[in-house]
Amino acid sequence: MRNGIPDTAKGSYYANPKGDVITDDEYLKKTFPELYADNIWPGEDLPELEPAFKAMTGIQLGVGYMICELFDRYLTTLTNGVHPAGRFSEMLKRGTTCKGRLLHYFPAPPSACKAEDGLCGWHLDHGGITILTCPLYLSLEGEEMPAPADCGLHIKHPVDGDVVKVTLPPDCLLVQLGESFQYLSGGHLRATAHCVKSSKTPNITRETLALFMDWMPEEDMQLPEYTRPFSEVVHTPFLPPGVPELEGRIKGAKHYRDFATNTFRAYYADAEVEK
Repeated sequence: MRNGIPDTAKGSYYANPKGDVITDDEYLKKTFPELYADNIWPGEDLPELEPAFKAMTGIQLGVGYMICELFDRYLTTLTNGVHPAGRFSEMLKRGTTCKGRLLHYFPAPPSACKAEDGLCGWHLDHGGITILTCPLYLSLEGEEMPAPADCGLHIKHPVDGDVVKVTLPPDCLLVQLGESFQYLSGGHLRATAHCVKSSKTPNITRETLALFMDWMPEEDMQLPEYTRPFSEVVHTPFLPPGVPELEGRIKGAKHYRDFATNTFRAYYADAEVEK
């Protein structure tokens, strides 16, 4: 996630848990492959991947919907009924462009071990919510290893700016809010800057599964009636250096697809991102 620097710290496998084919519109598939591309499964080489992936992401989807229902209840209470009951959970259920991402972090080279964000640079998720599994650490022989004390997900505490390691029990899921949720909630719900720190232990890999739950691409990006002041909505306390500010990416974004495109361009300024 560093501007202009290729990400060689990890390998990824993407698939949409909501359907192997979500549109027959070839224009959408060609113009926005990151949203509308068909799933491709390694049926001959790894036939067990597809059912396992769909089973796990199905659980993650269910948890995401439950969390959104709680957010809706909170906002409806907070705003004395101004926030429509069930608005965000219904929006996420309408969304068809969710992305499951299997992540394999390679053993980190010594140069990455020196950086605070050696495996994944500081950033904020820009979508709705992200559901993460507990990471698994493996030796090069594929044997499960204890989680290194110096490795893993870290966040910027929004109150004091301290860097805090996030420790997740094996039977739990982690939920992160995206910036579009922050904006659409009028700043009452907040996204958090985070990174992944590499381990100083040699020859160890990190494995996890992230599910990015997004709105429909054409969803309107409008502040609600109960919004906080715009300057507060788009402000991220203790924003790490190099992370583009929300204000610059939300300007001119009429729909969620516009905001996502602006975000890709901001993080990868040298990449050609076509609308």
